[in-house]
Amino acid sequence: FGLDYDSDRHFFLSQYFRSRYDEALRNYPYIDSRVQITRIEVWVTNRQNRVSTTANNLRNIVALQDLGESQLTNYTDPQVVIFPQPAGFYTAPADSPTDNKNNLYNPSLITAGGGLLNNNIREIVTVAAGFNGVTASEGRDYSKLENARKLTANEFTYNPQLGYISLQQRLSNDEVLAVAYQYTIGDQVYQVGEFGTDGVDATQTNNTDPNAPPTAITTQSLVLKMLKSNLTNVNDPIWNLMMKNIYQIPGAFQLEQDDFRFNILYTDPSPLNYITEVNGFQFPTTPPVKDTPLLKVFNMDRLNSSNDPQVNGDGFFDFIPGLTVDTQNGRIIFTTVEPFGKTLFDKLQSNAGPNYSDPLTYNPNQAKYVYRSLYKGTQAAALQDSQKNKFQLKGRFKSTGGDGIPIGAFNVPRGSVVVTAGGRILVEGVDYSVNYQLGRVQILDAALQASGTPIEVSVENNSVFGQQTRRFMGVNVEHKFSDKFLVGATFLKMTEKPFTNKSNYGQESVNNTIFGANVNYSTEVPFLTRMVNKLPNIDTDVPSNVSVRAEVAFLKPDAPKADQFQGESTIYVDDFEGSQTTIDMRSPFSWSLASVPVKNTNPSPTNTYPDFGADANDLTYGYKRAKLSWYSIDPTFYSQTPGDLSNQDIAYNATRRVYSEELYPVTDIAAGQLQVVNTFDLSYYPTERGPYNFNPVAAA
Repeated sequence: FGLDYDSDRHFFLSQYFRSRYDEALRNYPYIDSRVQITRIEVWVTNRQNRVSTTANNLRNIVALQDLGESQLTNYTDPQVVIFPQPAGFYTAPADSPTDNKNNLYNPSLITAGGGLLNNNIREIVTVAAGFNGVTASEGRDYSKLENARKLTANEFTYNPQLGYISLQQRLSNDEVLAVAYQYTIGDQVYQVGEFGTDGVDATQTNNTDPNAPPTAITTQSLVLKMLKSNLTNVNDPIWNLMMKNIYQIPGAFQLEQDDFRFNILYTDPSPLNYITEVNGFQFPTTPPVKDTPLLKVFNMDRLNSSNDPQVNGDGFFDFIPGLTVDTQNGRIIFTTVEPFGKTLFDKLQSNAGPNYSDPLTYNPNQAKYVYRSLYKGTQAAALQDSQKNKFQLKGRFKSTGGDGIPIGAFNVPRGSVVVTAGGRILVEGVDYSVNYQLGRVQILDAALQASGTPIEVSVENNSVFGQQTRRFMGVNVEHKFSDKFLVGATFLKMTEKPFTNKSNYGQESVNNTIFGANVNYSTEVPFLTRMVNKLPNIDTDVPSNVSVRAEVAFLKPDAPKADQFQGESTIYVDDFEGSQTTIDMRSPFSWSLASVPVKNTNPSPTNTYPDFGADANDLTYGYKRAKLSWYSIDPTFYSQTPGDLSNQDIAYNATRRVYSEELYPVTDIAAGQLQVVNTFDLSYYPTERGPYNFNPVAAA
């Protein structure tokens, strides 16, 4: 349905590109845009602490929401930037292409002066003081990230003419997305944000002599354009940068145009490919809406099968890779920013009275069909307006792939696969091949692939039969003492050989034995016949028999010797093999106060160990604790040294910063990479009272 757009994955690069999207695709497949994006860097929150060993992909960044924006025609200032802004905020004419020089957030004015940013914006710990004359709010006006990660080229795609990016992985609500990009319009070059190679080093020192040791070092953050904040506010302009007109086709990749069908239906309650007038309130005649297929209404059908313009279209969805469909990832892309909102509102506009921002002014048709809350709020909020969520996206598709047709089973027995094409049984090795281990069928006949003939694959599924070695044996012995007395014994043995010597819980192998015995005794009893004949009216010559049968069995469970540990059966709930947990020993939060050491009970002349009172059961347990603290020195002390500290105080080996070249002198450091190694610091004062030391004699 219309509510199910692909959220938190596709973003316009600025309000300028969003405002021109509809106009640029009005006459597709020709794109009315001279923009050509030539360079782009995308930065996100480094949630998994992923570090590249071959590229400089970590930097401190400050992302600004209003960076590069200018005034736009038909848009109010609060729809473009955070409002209010100081007088003279815009430094470029209205409708100027997005560029750093469009407003006073221009990063080039940080050093030159005259802008809203100062040098404090470069240091991650002083970002809040990096604004001149404005009160900036973190999460709204800006977001800062320490060690943000730069995405690689295969983690996102972008449209160089329409100005939007698509991420391969959806972002979480608390993740930040920021970009820097460069593009051209004609012979003019525009840039938004700062690239990692623009001369803004990750760290810098205050020394002019390269041979002298640095006395202070500071980090420098890149200033970027923010596309998504870690705080969601639907009233901010940045909310409109998230595209809400792209829909993911479930399970679709590598789409083919052949036999691709897509349609838009309105279900109320039966699905129709058009909408009807409300209570006789007529649709406008231009553009036509009445009895018009919804594909045409939403500007998704204006071409014929040869992708040439055709009046009223051909009734089918226009399959244009990169414009209306993402063939690689299986997505439908609408040619307008708000297809079920502003686009439909304009199509149903019959006079100048209704205002899109005020639903109370809508005419009856607009009030019924326009789904404005879909674009002005979150998907959860739009779900509350369920009576508008009746536009259904429906179709069928074919995908191509090099892995063949999945059978749906593994460990397939040879010769059990039967492949038919249009009822004709195909020949293995000639028409198709089978990978029996992976369970896939590869069609070899190219003519058969191109014919479009339905192919059916049937298989005997052997997945229920395990590959585990099992052995079952049994012996039954009977001894007949006479025709009346029989004694028997049974022995059954069931063993399984485990795959490895470590059996997981729930997959234990068995080694069970059953012992059984049975007795059968039968004899004639003439006495019973005579007793029966004494009953009135009964006279019989049939002999009487008495039979006794008894069976007993005993199960002796056991485990195979292959998975025993030290002679005992062992089951592993989780052996933790292959698991890895990274613990940074430099983090103060990874350490905690230890217990008092236990006294050595076997002292020797070379092993003297004092008694710290570990056996005490009162407060004397901690009487010998001295003061110990562990921490990491805040980088602020090196960039903004407090008045009671001198440069010499932070130059001692115990307090100074440690550089990578001191520890790794032969390691090449990439341009822009951090040169500082964060340290873990300890302070120990043996004559001062420590934590949990309640000794009244100890020094305070």
